[in-house]
Amino acid sequence: MKALITGIGGFVGCHLTRYLIYGGHEISGIDYPDIELPDDIKSQEKLKIYEGDLRDDKIVSEVMNECKPDAVFHLAAQSSVKISFENPQETFSDNLFGTLNLLEVVSKLDYEVKTLVISSSEVYGQLDPEECPVDEDHPLRPVNPYAVSKAAVDLMAYQYFKAYKLPVYVARAFSHSGPGQKTVGVLSDWAFQIAKIELGLSPPVLKVGNLNVQRDYTDVRDVVRAYMDIIEKGKPGKPYNVCTGKGYKLSYLLERYRSMAKKDIEVMRDQSRMRPVDIPILTGSNKRIKEDTGWEPEIEMEITLADSLKFWYDHLAEEM
Repeated sequence: MKALITGIGGFVGCHLTRYLIYGGHEISGIDYPDIELPDDIKSQEKLKIYEGDLRDDKIVSEVMNECKPDAVFHLAAQSSVKISFENPQETFSDNLFGTLNLLEVVSKLDYEVKTLVISSSEVYGQLDPEECPVDEDHPLRPVNPYAVSKAAVDLMAYQYFKAYKLPVYVARAFSHSGPGQKTVGVLSDWAFQIAKIELGLSPPVLKVGNLNVQRDYTDVRDVVRAYMDIIEKGKPGKPYNVCTGKGYKLSYLLERYRSMAKKDIEVMRDQSRMRPVDIPILTGSNKRIKEDTGWEPEIEMEITLADSLKFWYDHLAEEM
């Protein structure tokens, strides 16, 4: 398969690239010009990287016409809820117009391209405990700018499927983490802080936000398998939750991290890490993706946490 990955330099993009290369697929990617790719990805001789902004429809057309992919994994997005509150205009511009340009170009091609659009569990909004685990038939009730942009992308994908009969697939990704994630992700941020403490680069104080929320975390390496399974075995126009079906309170995950640390660490609440509107519980049903594709998560939470901590420890130690 010839695949194009948008946002190839991002956290999930790098893991998906490794997974597809290992599977023997031919990969092209597009990202901003200043993106820093890991060495193991940059060294791939057959990997073609295009630089550009998806909001520029001319660039999107040029890339699609040159690489002629069989499938597009559309990962490029502004994916931070916190940043979306700080800059909703840029969030909407990135997420909506980048997706619109891509689908417009795909709709005008004279050959079929499978396109996977990444939505988010945030589109479900604030759920009551009895509504969880939430399934794909639940109404969309987004409560932050990022979630609103993703709800629009979700519906846009369905519109292009219905209007143009395009093979467009939708993954509603729940929280995911793992090695290589930037500190915009809460678990990676904690791993980063703990690694700095362990290496003597910071005092033994861990800054946190709201610890009472419950989330359904999947390891990123399981997530990229799910994306491939959806595009190979899923049904177009049909959203798929990508999740474990299990919820963890952040307070519990924080204690798991603290138990891995070699130093005693004090926890301090940081108001800057709090959101204007938070979602108390967000866990999903993965029944549909299991039934349609056979996918299910394999990596335990303890491994995700340990690998994330090791990633930051190794990364910071190299810089010392």
